[in-house]
Amino acid sequence: MPVTQKNSARKVGMRSNIDLENTIEVVIAIPSYNENASLPLLIQALSPTLSAKDAVLILDDSSNEVFAATKLAVVAAFKNSEGFLIFSHYRGKSGRGAAVRRGMKLSFEHYSKFKYFIECDADGSHRVEDIVKLKDSQSNCDLLIGSRYLAESEIKGWPLQRKIFSKILNIVIPFVLRIPVKDITNGLRRYSPEAIKQILSLEPINKGFTYLSEQAFIVQSKRLTICETPIVFANRVAGNSTVTWNEVLVSIKGIMSLIFLKKRLRIND
Repeated sequence: MPVTQKNSARKVGMRSNIDLENTIEVVIAIPSYNENASLPLLIQALSPTLSAKDAVLILDDSSNEVFAATKLAVVAAFKNSEGFLIFSHYRGKSGRGAAVRRGMKLSFEHYSKFKYFIECDADGSHRVEDIVKLKDSQSNCDLLIGSRYLAESEIKGWPLQRKIFSKILNIVIPFVLRIPVKDITNGLRRYSPEAIKQILSLEPINKGFTYLSEQAFIVQSKRLTICETPIVFANRVAGNSTVTWNEVLVSIKGIMSLIFLKKRLRIND
């Protein structure tokens, strides 16, 4: 049975007994599985942009050995930041969605001044500029998606096959679920506390990256607001993709199961 390691926080240059619960307002959650090559690079670029009210939450599902090495590299990359660095280690691959949900629960339950929860990928495909753009956005939407499919957006480095596959998914899924967005599968997002509350109020159907669609579906079903903002999306900077074709097939099945969730929530079309 996989177990969760006790969450630990580190902030270089400040007292170890600082009151995290009444300090942290923005949590940037980064799910990670064997991302020891790319994650430290992202943290090194992101850390100078953070304030004393921001926290980076690493949700790592790697083995003990990989996690230990990754943690050392991430702490070293974070050393000059004004923000907080928090680790949550789950021994066993729980899936991207389950890891993000773990981070949502931690943030919602423990930080009394919590304003925004941001999730992004660990592989460098989400630029620091765009993460900061979402963090600083004045949008009042409950879910703000960094979209790859707006007129001002751009995708760099993807092979044609992957572009086609992603585009098809982002036409079919919003149509089936009746969610008026251009990019429902991208993992760069910002959530309001109310959106987190509603997402956590329901038991999840999906655990992998399909949970992204499920989250948007719940936000829409609860009559909360969803907006998109353009970003530049780049192919991963290091390491190998952890998404397999089996996961893709399982995820397609998961999307179809959301139709039954719609009935459960008694949503009127």
